[in-house]
Amino acid sequence: MIPSSVSRHPVFWATMPLLCAALAGSGLVSTPAAANVLLDEPTAVSGYTYVERHSTYDSNSSRSVSAPCPSGKVVLAGGVRMVGGRHGVLLRGSYPVHSSAGDRWTASAEEVGAGSTAKWQLRAYAVCADKPAGLTYKQADSAIDSFSAKTVAVACPASTRLIGLGARVTGADHRVGLNSLTLTRGLRAGYARASEAIPTARRWDITTYAVCADPLQQTFHESAWKPAAGAASSKTAVARCWPGSRAYATGLRFYGSGATLDRLTPTELRPTPIPPVRAEGVAGLSELAPGTPATWAVKAQVICVR
Repeated sequence: MIPSSVSRHPVFWATMPLLCAALAGSGLVSTPAAANVLLDEPTAVSGYTYVERHSTYDSNSSRSVSAPCPSGKVVLAGGVRMVGGRHGVLLRGSYPVHSSAGDRWTASAEEVGAGSTAKWQLRAYAVCADKPAGLTYKQADSAIDSFSAKTVAVACPASTRLIGLGARVTGADHRVGLNSLTLTRGLRAGYARASEAIPTARRWDITTYAVCADPLQQTFHESAWKPAAGAASSKTAVARCWPGSRAYATGLRFYGSGATLDRLTPTELRPTPIPPVRAEGVAGLSELAPGTPATWAVKAQVICVR
């Protein structure tokens, strides 16, 4: 766990130390269906498949969705998107699950506090492929306590590079959510931050997950800063891959105070399959009602592989 006096300081985001921990484990249940998109163009990663699953669109207070990889494929990256919710839904998880029962990418979210009658939907996305050389799943965990904000980094083994990044929060239901997932430029590590949207004495923790592999034809891209201001506002940024490459790990960078970041939740953080021109990493942030008067900005990040 990193003290709030450090994690809230602007210099922290550029200088924080990188942590390593044990191998990733279990996950949640898959939900019904959408189509898989199989792209057959040559790539350094063979057997690329993009899978999407979504929940119903209603006013349930919490939900989880898993996008499962086809049999024989491994999960390398993934993401999440929330549709609706009127600035009242916390992102609780977007992370890989690698197990003997099959690989998948799981997303989870909950309404803040007592919830609302607003309708919303949760979507999970998985980037699956044949197993690349050096594939390793790593995780790092915070302390389990009632600290108001926590940041946890996870690093790949020295001979490998980052290809997927995820995180999830456990405990303090409807009170704590993820604020950000951030990639490091060297493709060696990433980190996640979560905070209390509603102050609580309940214990909770955050786990950050990394998917690593031997060096591939990887490139790192960031968008320009996308500023936002005003109550209950939101902003989306897009980082584009070079033509002919595919999007894998997607992250975001944030500009503003720690107190402002505590009032924000990711509404979209995912790679896209190849559109007519380029694959992309999409990062969206939204203020939680009643919002914040502060000005803030977001950048999208993406790792692309040819």
